[in-house]
Formats: sequence, C-alpha cells, structure tokens
Amino acid sequence: MNNKRYTPNRTKLRKGEYQRSNKTFQYSWYDRSGRRQYIYAKTLPELRKKEDELLRLSIDGIDYGKLNATVNSYFELWKKVKTGIRETTFASYVRYYKRYVEPEFGKMKLKDVTYSSIVLFLKEMANRGLGYSSLRNIHVVLSMVLDIAVKDDVLKSNPCKGTLKELQREYGDDTKEIRALTLKEQKIFESFLAKPGRYHQYYPVFIVMLWTGMRVGEVVGLRWEDIDFENNEINVNHTLLYYDKGKGEGSDYKINPPKTKNSRRTVPMLPIVREALLMEKEYQDLLGIKCESVIDGYTNFIFINSKGKVLHHKKLNHRLKLICEAINKELHADEESPVDEFPHVHNHMLRHTFATRMREAGADMKAVSAMMGHEGILLTLKTYTDASREFKNREIAVLKDYYENAV
Repeated sequence: MNNKRYTPNRTKLRKGEYQRSNKTFQYSWYDRSGRRQYIYAKTLPELRKKEDELLRLSIDGIDYGKLNATVNSYFELWKKVKTGIRETTFASYVRYYKRYVEPEFGKMKLKDVTYSSIVLFLKEMANRGLGYSSLRNIHVVLSMVLDIAVKDDVLKSNPCKGTLKELQREYGDDTKEIRALTLKEQKIFESFLAKPGRYHQYYPVFIVMLWTGMRVGEVVGLRWEDIDFENNEINVNHTLLYYDKGKGEGSDYKINPPKTKNSRRTVPMLPIVREALLMEKEYQDLLGIKCESVIDGYTNFIFINSKGKVLHHKKLNHRLKLICEAINKELHADEESPVDEFPHVHNHMLRHTFATRMREAGADMKAVSAMMGHEGILLTLKTYTDASREFKNREIAVLKDYYENAV
C-alpha cells in the first residue's frame, strides 16, 4: 500500500506536502484570514524552493494569500479607503486608471508586478502617444493603489518607485516651463486692456490676477462680500473649480475649500486692484447685470458675463489668446514697436508675473509667499520667480559699484 507521506523513491514528505495522482506535487497551508492556499510544482525540489520563498515572505510580513489578488482588485479597495484627495482630483485619477490601467495591466496579479513590468507598461503607453503629463498621472494613481498593498503587507515595497524616471530620461518631460512677462510686456498688456475696445471689459479680472498673485480659481470665485474696501483687503477662503465630470457627462462648477491651509489668507489690495474692482462694479450697475449663478450655496460672484453667469479658467485662457493675437497685430503695424513679438499669455503666467515683479522690486519673499498662499518661501522662489535680463543687469551693477568704490 502506497504511503502518502513518502514519494515512490522513499523521500519523506513534510507537513502540507502531497504528491498528486498525476505525479506532480502540491503544498497547502492556511493564510492569515483562515483560507486554505495551494502552490504546485512538477518536482519536489521545485516545490520546496517555492516553500522557501513562502517562508521568506512570511518572515518579511507579507501575506502570500493576497498576492494572487489583481491590481484591479486593489484599485477597488483604494477607492474605498483613500482619503485626503479632493473630489475632482480623485475623479481625474479614477478616469486615468480606468482608461489606461484597468483594461490590461490591472488584470495582473500583485505577485507578478515588478519594477520592470511597470516601466514596460509606461513605455507602451508612451508609444501609444501619451504625453509625459499623462504618464505622470497614470504613475501617481498606480503608485497609490500599490501603496495600499504595501500597507496591507501584501507587497514588501512599492515597485512603482523610480519607474517614472526611466520614462523621463527617454521621452523627456513635456511640461512647459512657465515664464513671467517682462516689465515691458506687462505694461504693453495692461495698456492694451485699458483702452476702450472689444477687450476692455476683461481689464478688471486680469488686473486683479496680475496684482494679487491669486490663483485663477480663487479670482473667478471671488464674491463681493470677500472684498473689504474699508481695509483694502481681499479675503481668500474658497476656490471656484470648473471640471470635467467624466463619462461623457460634460463639465460643471464646484466650490472647493482652499488648496492648503496656507491658501486661506488675506491679500492686501493695491490701489490699481481697488480701482479695477470698482470699475467692474460700475460696469455691471450701468448695464444692469446681476449674478445669476448659485454654486454650492455661493452666489454674488464678482466676475460674471453679460448673462450673469460665472467665468471659468478655460474661457479666460481663450480670451487671453485672442487678446495676445490682437496685441501682436497692433505691434506688427507699429514700426517703432518696443518688442518684436508679444508672447502667448495664459492665466497661470499672470500669477507667475506677480511673484517675479515682487522679487524684482526687492520685496520680502516671506511676505510674498504668504500672499500667494504657499507653504514656504522655497516654493515661491523655485517655482514662481524669474530673473529678467533687466533685473540681472541691475543686480550685477550693484557688485560693480561695490568693487569700484571699495577702499
């Protein structure tokens, strides 16, 4: 009679090992949740090699039973447990995952996900025509999903770490560097909008953006009750967001809390900003325009169209494009034009310009950082300030004067 505790060549089987009727071998055990798990091999040495790997995983605190779970199953878990992400940002990550990760890569078992498999997946997405910014969004959501598996002791470490750098080396970062308007360009821009004409109505909103450094969502979300004309201050306490709802449902507005705790702030109102806001109020009163938009209980918005509806960043960017084209048309017709070509301006460029002008003026950067709603001065200096040619020439002249006058 065949003893199931021994192989035909009389090798003793360990607890949990078993030779099947087809001569292959299996090992069974109970995982942490009490479910019976199995691994198989053609030979006993191969099976025991897998058992040794199981022991190593157990010592590392990794639950082998869950390694058979797919990436998609952990994406569903991530959606349930992840907190601290804005609703609109969360919806964007979900769209990226479902469109690019879920159909193929998401079906992979966690035990098969490696650094190289992720790099190859991202490269495949790049070869399909995705830009670096899209690859970065895919990487972010996939990394967050796998991080849940790490915290569940299913993976020892996150295989996503460092994978995006491989793509950056090969495909490059297509994120365009934002530059500020030079002082000369800013004056051309402001003078053009100040003149009566087709685009004069946009003077107030763009002046507020240029001279406060506020984010576009903060500016279009401003209500008249947020303006303190007595103390010349603007209270920034929310953001108006225009976002894609996904699944072909179009776009909609939403009121969001400030981006960070530092984003809730009070911004000093310079005379040019005060005048621009009063100009907007006078214009609306003259034409009898009243705010008709009510978004998440908020109304009485300052910057509205002729029908009383709020503006949004896409519409303002489109107007900026037309404005820049009109400016260039004028400049090209002027033989004594101060610049050869006026740059294409977008909303965020105006915020960048504010920080740069403040830096050039010698303002205290800690105060500038606070006005812009940053968490620290380094972010302001690194991200939002340029050194214009005029500024650099002026600063180097200081060194020259010091050297020549030194005793």
